[in-house]
Amino acid sequence: MTSPESLLDGMSLKQKIGQLITLGIPSPRFSQEDINLIKTIEPGGVIYFSRNIKKPAQIRELSQALQNLSSTPLFICTDQEGGSVLRIIDGVTVFPGNMALGATKSTAMSYQAGKITGEELYRLGINMNLAPCLDVNNNPKNPVIGLRSFGEDPKLVADLGSAFALGLQDANVISTGKHFPGHGDTEIDSHHLLPVVGHDKNHLDEVELLPFKDAIQKGIGAIMTAHIAFPAIEENTKIPATLSKKVLTGLLRDELGFKGLIMTDCMEMKAIKDSFGTIEGAVLAIEAGADMILVSHTPSLQLQVFNALLEAVNLNRISEKTLHKAVLRILKTKSDFGIIGQDWAKSRLEKPLKANTDTATFIAKSALTVLKGKDLLPINGKIAVIDFETKAKTIAEEVIKNEVYLGDLAPKEAVKIRLASNGEDYSEELVAIKALDADIFVVQTMDAHLNRNQMEFVKELKCFGKLIFAVGLRAPYEYSVLKDYVDLYLATYSYRKSSLEAAWDVLTGKARAPGILPVTVIG
Repeated sequence: MTSPESLLDGMSLKQKIGQLITLGIPSPRFSQEDINLIKTIEPGGVIYFSRNIKKPAQIRELSQALQNLSSTPLFICTDQEGGSVLRIIDGVTVFPGNMALGATKSTAMSYQAGKITGEELYRLGINMNLAPCLDVNNNPKNPVIGLRSFGEDPKLVADLGSAFALGLQDANVISTGKHFPGHGDTEIDSHHLLPVVGHDKNHLDEVELLPFKDAIQKGIGAIMTAHIAFPAIEENTKIPATLSKKVLTGLLRDELGFKGLIMTDCMEMKAIKDSFGTIEGAVLAIEAGADMILVSHTPSLQLQVFNALLEAVNLNRISEKTLHKAVLRILKTKSDFGIIGQDWAKSRLEKPLKANTDTATFIAKSALTVLKGKDLLPINGKIAVIDFETKAKTIAEEVIKNEVYLGDLAPKEAVKIRLASNGEDYSEELVAIKALDADIFVVQTMDAHLNRNQMEFVKELKCFGKLIFAVGLRAPYEYSVLKDYVDLYLATYSYRKSSLEAAWDVLTGKARAPGILPVTVIG
């Protein structure tokens, strides 16, 4: 097999620039425009979103076609975190996600979730997963991380995050820890604005950075940067970590000793696009120490980024030494993970093993946590189940399809009601619900602490004098505003099928709820 050094020596300048770019394509199949763009840029990687996904065989065919188009084998990556952030559901094992794993406190389960995810991605031709989130979620108002974090304890996040990463990499899929130096303590979504994390360096060392340090020591292959300002490291609060040499080179490379790939989060996010701009931001990121630039959505921007990087090298704004270091790291990673020389046509496409789905079910059951009302179980009496429709909380949540709702699992004689999750006024629905012949209302809640109308709905239900059982499908912080209005609260940390089935088993006395809260829910 040709060495990374030899491959680098044989590349033209344009081919080297192309290796710095990971781009998205618009659909499940190529257009001639896509082919022309890929042949022009010759990117180092391609990212899949739900727009690229139809069924497993199609994903594998797309992966093979992309590799066939590329003179240098590609990173093919996606965000398959589990839980609320997934790109693929059909034909793979769907795990309940990181906060559910946090509630199990089990590194073994986290490793298994990572390994099974990696094995299934690999069979689809996907060789890099943009996971896990190593963010320590210590802010209940965080609008974009929440369930995507393993919890608020840095040591727990480190242990479970590294276990998940090692599971992926033992399946020959590169793990990408995100979002460095940490997106957990923010109240702003960097998809929309630039957040600032104002903690001092000692706090960052003990909290935000600890999971990244652990993952680096254990050999994680890649780290994704956050579009967040950290004034304790980069004094200029207008410069996000992605564009800061002090963060990427000074902290991540020099202080923490990371030798793997540094990839940016998408440069079309507004924290970058509305300040420095995607094109200038891409050049600044490479100057700061990033190896790969992620441009997920817009072909014209992808081409402009390519041309801007090329111009920056020709003008010596990006030195040849900087360029060669980045490209060599990219090629070495591809070599280390067998991407160079891999014959993807020989990989077998298989259906998920029953053992894998059983593991997801076991994790879902192990995570369930009763915060109040355990003595009221099992449920007994006339039941009305009220489901709020699942809705994406952030741009990162592309695939929110529910295979089942809680009401689907209730017996035929139960009353079943489904409500819009973003309703502004539920007064008409409450009148109808009040007239129901039911002893117990089972309400499926989702972030009621961030959705006042949902909290008010539960409060009104309590006035009817019936038992209120709340089943929380997202972060359990909502218990702080629901605790006075519910008789039982069950945290699932997930709206996926395995978690809902496990929740119904707990409600009906078929299973217990052994989970331990991974976050603080009452101040």
